[in-house]
Amino acid sequence: MQRVIFLFLLFSMNHVLYAQVLENYQNNILISKNRSIFKKYHSAKFEIDLQNFPESNMYFEIPGGSSVFMDGKLWVFAERDTTIIKSLMELKQEIDALIPSSVRVDVINDVAVLDGLQVMKGFFGQKRLENYDPPKNVIEWELREVDDFDDFFILATVLLLFLAAIYKGVFPNVLDLIIRPQTVISADDFSETGSIQKFFTLDVLFYLLLMNLGISLLVMLYVHVTGISIFVDLGNSDINSLFFIWFLLSIGLALLAVFKFLFLKAVVYLFDLSKFDFAHFFYLLRIISISMMVMLSFSLFFFFNNYSVLVNFFEIGVRSFFWVYLFGVFFMFLIMVNRVPFKNYHLIAYICTAELIPFLIIAKLIMG
Repeated sequence: MQRVIFLFLLFSMNHVLYAQVLENYQNNILISKNRSIFKKYHSAKFEIDLQNFPESNMYFEIPGGSSVFMDGKLWVFAERDTTIIKSLMELKQEIDALIPSSVRVDVINDVAVLDGLQVMKGFFGQKRLENYDPPKNVIEWELREVDDFDDFFILATVLLLFLAAIYKGVFPNVLDLIIRPQTVISADDFSETGSIQKFFTLDVLFYLLLMNLGISLLVMLYVHVTGISIFVDLGNSDINSLFFIWFLLSIGLALLAVFKFLFLKAVVYLFDLSKFDFAHFFYLLRIISISMMVMLSFSLFFFFNNYSVLVNFFEIGVRSFFWVYLFGVFFMFLIMVNRVPFKNYHLIAYICTAELIPFLIIAKLIMG
Protein backbone atom coordinates (compact mmCIF):
# COMPACT_ATOMS: atom_id res chain seq x y z
CA MET A 1 0.00 0.00 0.00
CA GLN A 2 2.80 2.42 0.87
CA ARG A 3 4.48 1.62 -2.42
CA VAL A 4 1.29 2.49 -4.31
CA ILE A 5 1.00 5.82 -2.46
CA PHE A 6 4.66 6.61 -3.22
CA LEU A 7 4.20 5.91 -6.93
CA PHE A 8 1.06 8.06 -6.97
CA LEU A 9 2.88 11.00 -5.35
CA LEU A 10 5.81 10.60 -7.72
CA PHE A 11 3.45 10.61 -10.69
CA SER A 12 1.68 13.74 -9.37
CA MET A 13 4.92 15.62 -8.77
CA ASN A 14 6.00 14.84 -12.31
CA HIS A 15 2.99 16.80 -13.58
CA VAL A 16 3.08 19.61 -11.04
CA LEU A 17 6.78 20.43 -11.08
CA TYR A 18 6.86 20.97 -14.80
CA ALA A 19 8.78 24.27 -14.80
CA GLN A 20 11.77 25.89 -13.16
CA VAL A 21 11.59 29.69 -13.16
CA LEU A 22 14.98 31.39 -13.10
CA GLU A 23 13.87 34.99 -13.65
CA ASN A 24 10.42 36.51 -13.38
CA TYR A 25 9.98 39.77 -15.28
CA GLN A 26 6.59 40.71 -13.84
CA ASN A 27 8.03 43.38 -11.56
CA ASN A 28 9.99 44.90 -14.45
CA ILE A 29 7.02 45.34 -16.80
CA LEU A 30 5.88 48.95 -17.01
CA ILE A 31 2.23 49.01 -18.13
CA SER A 32 0.64 52.30 -19.15
CA LYS A 33 -2.63 53.46 -20.66
CA ASN A 34 -2.31 55.92 -23.52
CA ARG A 35 -4.94 58.11 -25.09
CA SER A 36 -5.24 59.46 -28.58
CA ILE A 37 -7.97 61.64 -30.04
CA PHE A 38 -10.18 58.76 -31.10
CA LYS A 39 -9.26 55.77 -28.94
CA LYS A 40 -7.26 54.40 -26.05
CA TYR A 41 -4.56 51.80 -26.19
CA HIS A 42 -2.43 49.97 -23.65
CA SER A 43 1.32 49.54 -23.79
CA ALA A 44 3.93 47.64 -21.81
CA LYS A 45 7.71 48.05 -21.78
CA PHE A 46 10.47 45.93 -20.31
CA GLU A 47 13.93 44.56 -21.08
CA ILE A 48 14.98 40.93 -21.39
CA ASP A 49 18.43 39.87 -20.28
CA LEU A 50 20.09 37.84 -23.05
CA GLN A 51 23.32 37.06 -21.26
CA ASN A 52 22.48 35.12 -18.11
CA PHE A 53 21.37 31.48 -18.35
CA PRO A 54 22.03 31.08 -22.10
CA GLU A 55 20.64 27.52 -22.15
CA SER A 56 17.28 28.55 -20.69
CA ASN A 57 13.97 29.32 -22.39
CA MET A 58 11.77 32.42 -22.48
CA TYR A 59 8.12 31.99 -21.59
CA PHE A 60 5.55 34.52 -22.85
CA GLU A 61 1.83 34.73 -22.14
CA ILE A 62 0.49 37.37 -24.54
CA PRO A 63 -3.09 38.71 -24.43
CA GLY A 64 -5.04 38.56 -27.67
CA GLY A 65 -4.74 41.55 -30.00
CA SER A 66 -1.22 42.41 -28.84
CA SER A 67 1.68 43.46 -31.05
CA VAL A 68 5.09 42.61 -29.62
CA PHE A 69 8.10 44.65 -30.75
CA MET A 70 11.70 43.78 -29.97
CA ASP A 71 14.21 46.57 -30.50
CA GLY A 72 11.56 48.45 -32.46
CA LYS A 73 10.85 45.58 -34.88
CA LEU A 74 7.64 43.60 -34.94
CA TRP A 75 8.32 40.17 -33.48
CA VAL A 76 4.86 38.66 -33.25
CA PHE A 77 1.20 39.65 -33.43
CA ALA A 78 -1.11 37.58 -31.24
CA GLU A 79 -4.62 37.48 -32.67
CA ARG A 80 -5.79 35.61 -29.56
CA ASP A 81 -4.38 34.74 -26.14
CA THR A 82 -1.11 33.04 -26.96
CA THR A 83 1.59 31.23 -25.02
CA ILE A 84 5.06 31.08 -26.56
CA ILE A 85 8.13 29.23 -25.32
CA LYS A 86 11.33 30.10 -27.14
CA SER A 87 14.90 29.16 -26.29
CA LEU A 88 17.12 32.11 -25.47
CA MET A 89 19.62 31.16 -28.17
CA GLU A 90 16.92 31.11 -30.86
CA LEU A 91 15.54 34.40 -29.62
CA LYS A 92 18.95 36.07 -29.91
CA GLN A 93 19.34 34.81 -33.47
CA GLU A 94 15.87 36.01 -34.49
CA ILE A 95 15.97 39.55 -33.17
CA ASP A 96 19.63 40.43 -33.78
CA ALA A 97 19.61 42.79 -30.78
CA LEU A 98 21.45 46.11 -30.95
CA ILE A 99 22.79 45.55 -27.42
CA PRO A 100 24.00 41.91 -27.17
CA SER A 101 23.33 41.71 -23.44
CA SER A 102 19.67 42.79 -23.49
CA VAL A 103 16.71 43.57 -25.72
CA ARG A 104 13.92 46.07 -25.23
CA VAL A 105 10.39 44.72 -25.63
CA ASP A 106 7.33 46.88 -26.33
CA VAL A 107 3.82 45.43 -26.29
CA ILE A 108 0.89 47.45 -27.67
CA ASN A 109 -2.76 46.44 -27.46
CA ASP A 110 -5.77 48.58 -28.38
CA VAL A 111 -8.32 45.86 -27.61
CA ALA A 112 -7.61 44.52 -24.13
CA VAL A 113 -5.60 45.44 -21.07
CA LEU A 114 -2.14 43.95 -20.62
CA ASP A 115 -2.51 42.82 -17.02
CA GLY A 116 -2.42 39.22 -18.26
CA LEU A 117 1.01 39.66 -19.85
CA GLN A 118 3.52 37.27 -18.29
CA VAL A 119 7.21 36.91 -19.08
CA MET A 120 9.57 34.44 -17.40
CA LYS A 121 12.94 32.85 -18.00
CA GLY A 122 13.60 29.26 -17.05
CA PHE A 123 13.03 25.68 -18.16
CA PHE A 124 9.51 24.86 -19.30
CA GLY A 125 10.02 21.62 -21.15
CA GLN A 126 6.77 19.97 -20.05
CA LYS A 127 4.56 23.01 -19.80
CA ARG A 128 1.52 22.89 -22.03
CA LEU A 129 1.37 25.45 -24.82
CA GLU A 130 -2.24 26.60 -25.00
CA ASN A 131 -3.46 28.29 -28.18
CA TYR A 132 -0.03 28.02 -29.77
CA ASP A 133 0.61 26.21 -33.02
CA PRO A 134 4.32 26.45 -33.88
CA PRO A 135 4.11 25.44 -37.55
CA LYS A 136 1.30 27.92 -38.19
CA ASN A 137 3.15 30.76 -36.48
CA VAL A 138 6.29 30.01 -38.46
CA ILE A 139 4.37 30.15 -41.72
CA GLU A 140 2.71 33.43 -40.75
CA TRP A 141 6.11 34.86 -39.85
CA GLU A 142 7.51 34.01 -43.26
CA LEU A 143 4.47 35.25 -45.18
CA ARG A 144 4.00 38.49 -43.25
CA GLU A 145 3.46 41.39 -45.64
CA VAL A 146 6.26 43.90 -46.00
CA ASP A 147 5.57 47.29 -44.44
CA ASP A 148 5.69 49.98 -47.14
CA PHE A 149 5.78 52.87 -44.69
CA ASP A 150 9.57 53.06 -44.48
CA ASP A 151 9.87 53.39 -48.25
CA PHE A 152 7.09 55.97 -48.26
CA PHE A 153 8.74 58.02 -45.53
CA ILE A 154 12.07 58.13 -47.36
CA LEU A 155 10.48 59.05 -50.70
CA ALA A 156 8.23 61.65 -49.07
CA THR A 157 11.22 63.23 -47.34
CA VAL A 158 13.13 63.43 -50.62
CA LEU A 159 10.09 64.97 -52.33
CA LEU A 160 9.67 67.48 -49.49
CA LEU A 161 13.32 68.54 -49.74
CA PHE A 162 12.98 68.85 -53.51
CA LEU A 163 9.94 71.13 -53.16
CA ALA A 164 11.76 73.16 -50.51
CA ALA A 165 14.70 73.62 -52.90
CA ILE A 166 12.32 74.81 -55.63
CA TYR A 167 10.68 77.26 -53.22
CA LYS A 168 14.08 78.51 -52.08
CA GLY A 169 15.04 79.16 -55.69
CA VAL A 170 11.79 80.88 -56.67
CA PHE A 171 11.02 82.81 -53.45
CA PRO A 172 14.34 83.16 -51.59
CA ASN A 173 13.41 86.32 -49.70
CA VAL A 174 10.11 84.99 -48.37
CA LEU A 175 11.65 81.75 -47.09
CA ASP A 176 14.49 83.63 -45.43
CA LEU A 177 12.04 86.02 -43.79
CA ILE A 178 9.90 83.23 -42.35
CA ILE A 179 12.47 80.76 -41.03
CA ARG A 180 15.09 83.10 -39.55
CA PRO A 181 15.16 82.29 -35.80
CA GLN A 182 16.30 85.79 -34.79
CA THR A 183 13.07 87.29 -36.12
CA VAL A 184 11.20 85.50 -33.32
CA ILE A 185 12.89 87.76 -30.78
CA SER A 186 12.78 90.92 -32.86
CA ALA A 187 9.58 92.86 -33.45
CA ASP A 188 9.98 93.19 -37.22
CA ASP A 189 6.65 91.51 -37.92
CA PHE A 190 4.82 94.26 -36.05
CA SER A 191 6.47 97.12 -37.93
CA GLU A 192 4.95 98.77 -40.97
CA THR A 193 7.37 97.15 -43.43
CA GLY A 194 8.67 94.09 -41.62
CA SER A 195 5.75 91.73 -41.97
CA ILE A 196 4.29 90.11 -45.06
CA GLN A 197 1.39 92.33 -46.05
CA LYS A 198 -0.52 89.96 -48.34
CA PHE A 199 -1.87 86.51 -47.63
CA PHE A 200 -3.56 85.15 -50.75
CA THR A 201 -0.46 85.17 -52.92
CA LEU A 202 1.37 82.31 -54.59
CA ASP A 203 4.43 82.52 -52.35
CA VAL A 204 2.44 82.42 -49.09
CA LEU A 205 0.02 79.69 -50.18
CA PHE A 206 2.86 77.58 -51.58
CA TYR A 207 4.72 77.94 -48.29
CA LEU A 208 1.65 76.93 -46.29
CA LEU A 209 1.32 73.79 -48.39
CA LEU A 210 5.04 73.05 -48.01
CA MET A 211 4.96 73.49 -44.24
CA ASN A 212 1.86 71.34 -43.85
CA LEU A 213 3.45 68.60 -45.94
CA GLY A 214 6.17 68.47 -43.29
CA ILE A 215 3.68 68.51 -40.42
CA SER A 216 1.59 65.78 -42.06
CA LEU A 217 4.68 63.64 -42.53
CA LEU A 218 5.49 63.97 -38.83
CA VAL A 219 1.91 63.10 -37.89
CA MET A 220 1.95 59.98 -40.06
CA LEU A 221 5.31 58.89 -38.64
CA TYR A 222 3.98 59.34 -35.10
CA VAL A 223 0.82 57.35 -35.88
CA HIS A 224 2.90 54.59 -37.45
CA VAL A 225 5.50 54.15 -34.71
CA THR A 226 2.91 54.23 -31.92
CA GLY A 227 0.60 51.79 -33.69
CA ILE A 228 -2.43 54.08 -33.38
CA SER A 229 -5.21 53.20 -35.82
CA ILE A 230 -7.35 56.29 -36.50
CA PHE A 231 -9.18 55.86 -39.79
CA VAL A 232 -6.77 53.58 -41.64
CA ASP A 233 -3.96 51.25 -40.64
CA LEU A 234 -0.81 52.86 -42.03
CA GLY A 235 1.17 49.67 -41.49
CA ASN A 236 -1.06 47.74 -43.89
CA SER A 237 -1.45 50.50 -46.50
CA ASP A 238 0.44 50.35 -49.78
CA ILE A 239 2.72 53.16 -50.86
CA ASN A 240 0.15 54.76 -53.19
CA SER A 241 -2.41 54.93 -50.38
CA LEU A 242 0.18 56.44 -48.06
CA PHE A 243 0.99 59.20 -50.54
CA PHE A 244 -2.71 59.88 -51.04
CA ILE A 245 -3.24 60.14 -47.27
CA TRP A 246 -0.22 62.42 -46.99
CA PHE A 247 -1.41 64.84 -49.66
CA LEU A 248 -4.99 64.79 -48.37
CA LEU A 249 -3.89 65.52 -44.81
CA SER A 250 -1.57 68.30 -46.00
CA ILE A 251 -4.32 70.00 -47.98
CA GLY A 252 -6.65 69.72 -45.00
CA LEU A 253 -4.11 71.35 -42.69
CA ALA A 254 -3.42 74.08 -45.25
CA LEU A 255 -7.14 74.85 -45.44
CA LEU A 256 -7.22 74.92 -41.65
CA ALA A 257 -4.40 77.51 -41.72
CA VAL A 258 -6.43 79.64 -44.14
CA PHE A 259 -9.42 79.37 -41.81
CA LYS A 260 -7.18 80.42 -38.90
CA PHE A 261 -6.12 83.54 -40.80
CA LEU A 262 -9.72 84.45 -41.63
CA PHE A 263 -10.64 83.91 -37.98
CA LEU A 264 -7.83 86.27 -36.94
CA LYS A 265 -9.06 88.91 -39.38
CA ALA A 266 -12.51 88.73 -37.80
CA VAL A 267 -11.13 88.98 -34.25
CA VAL A 268 -8.80 91.85 -35.23
CA TYR A 269 -11.75 93.68 -36.75
CA LEU A 270 -13.78 93.24 -33.57
CA PHE A 271 -10.93 94.55 -31.41
CA ASP A 272 -10.04 97.32 -33.89
CA LEU A 273 -6.38 96.35 -34.27
CA SER A 274 -5.99 97.50 -37.90
CA LYS A 275 -3.38 95.28 -39.65
CA PHE A 276 -2.17 93.21 -36.72
CA ASP A 277 -3.72 90.09 -38.24
CA PHE A 278 -0.78 89.68 -40.66
CA ALA A 279 1.82 90.26 -37.94
CA HIS A 280 0.05 87.92 -35.52
CA PHE A 281 -0.39 85.11 -38.04
CA PHE A 282 3.11 85.16 -39.52
CA TYR A 283 4.83 85.55 -36.15
CA LEU A 284 3.30 82.34 -34.83
CA LEU A 285 3.66 80.67 -38.23
CA ARG A 286 7.40 81.24 -37.90
CA ILE A 287 7.43 79.47 -34.52
CA ILE A 288 5.48 76.53 -35.93
CA SER A 289 7.76 76.33 -38.98
CA ILE A 290 10.99 76.32 -36.98
CA SER A 291 9.57 73.74 -34.54
CA MET A 292 8.48 71.54 -37.45
CA MET A 293 11.92 71.65 -39.07
CA VAL A 294 13.66 70.82 -35.78
CA MET A 295 11.34 67.87 -35.08
CA LEU A 296 11.60 66.60 -38.64
CA SER A 297 15.40 66.75 -38.51
CA PHE A 298 15.54 64.77 -35.26
CA SER A 299 12.94 62.33 -36.59
CA LEU A 300 15.08 61.63 -39.64
CA PHE A 301 18.12 61.07 -37.45
CA PHE A 302 16.33 58.59 -35.18
CA PHE A 303 14.55 56.96 -38.12
CA PHE A 304 17.85 55.95 -39.69
CA ASN A 305 19.89 55.38 -36.52
CA ASN A 306 17.69 54.33 -33.60
CA TYR A 307 14.13 53.64 -34.67
CA SER A 308 13.04 52.33 -31.27
CA VAL A 309 13.34 55.72 -29.53
CA LEU A 310 10.97 57.51 -31.90
CA VAL A 311 7.97 56.95 -29.62
CA ASN A 312 9.72 58.56 -26.66
CA PHE A 313 11.02 61.34 -28.89
CA PHE A 314 7.52 62.23 -30.09
CA GLU A 315 6.17 62.21 -26.54
CA ILE A 316 8.86 64.69 -25.51
CA GLY A 317 8.56 66.67 -28.75
CA VAL A 318 4.80 67.21 -28.53
CA ARG A 319 5.03 68.41 -24.94
CA SER A 320 7.99 70.63 -25.77
CA PHE A 321 6.10 72.22 -28.67
CA PHE A 322 3.20 72.93 -26.33
CA TRP A 323 5.41 75.04 -24.08
CA VAL A 324 7.31 76.64 -26.97
CA TYR A 325 4.05 77.78 -28.56
CA LEU A 326 2.77 79.17 -25.26
CA PHE A 327 6.06 81.02 -24.81
CA GLY A 328 5.68 82.43 -28.32
CA VAL A 329 2.18 83.68 -27.52
CA PHE A 330 3.44 85.28 -24.31
CA PHE A 331 6.35 86.95 -26.11
CA MET A 332 3.98 88.22 -28.79
CA PHE A 333 1.87 89.73 -26.02
CA LEU A 334 4.92 91.58 -24.68
CA ILE A 335 5.68 92.93 -28.16
CA MET A 336 2.11 94.11 -28.68
CA VAL A 337 1.86 95.84 -25.29
CA ASN A 338 3.68 98.91 -26.61
CA ARG A 339 2.05 98.84 -30.03
CA VAL A 340 -1.68 98.71 -29.42
CA PRO A 341 -3.73 101.78 -28.57
CA PHE A 342 -5.83 100.32 -25.74
CA LYS A 343 -5.46 98.88 -22.25
CA ASN A 344 -3.61 95.68 -21.45
CA TYR A 345 -6.71 93.84 -20.27
CA HIS A 346 -8.23 94.38 -23.72
CA LEU A 347 -5.07 92.92 -25.23
CA ILE A 348 -5.27 89.94 -22.87
CA ALA A 349 -8.87 89.38 -23.96
CA TYR A 350 -7.74 89.48 -27.60
CA ILE A 351 -4.89 86.98 -27.01
CA CYS A 352 -7.19 84.60 -25.13
CA THR A 353 -9.89 84.79 -27.80
CA ALA A 354 -7.58 84.48 -30.79
CA GLU A 355 -4.97 82.03 -29.47
CA LEU A 356 -5.02 80.63 -25.97
CA ILE A 357 -8.53 79.20 -25.75
CA PRO A 358 -8.48 77.46 -29.19
CA PHE A 359 -4.92 76.22 -28.65
CA LEU A 360 -5.60 74.79 -25.20
CA ILE A 361 -8.73 73.00 -26.44
CA ILE A 362 -6.79 71.40 -29.31
CA ALA A 363 -3.89 70.52 -26.98
CA LYS A 364 -6.31 68.85 -24.57
CA LEU A 365 -7.77 66.73 -27.36
CA ILE A 366 -4.35 65.65 -28.62
CA MET A 367 -2.42 65.20 -25.38
CA GLY A 368 -5.33 63.96 -23.28
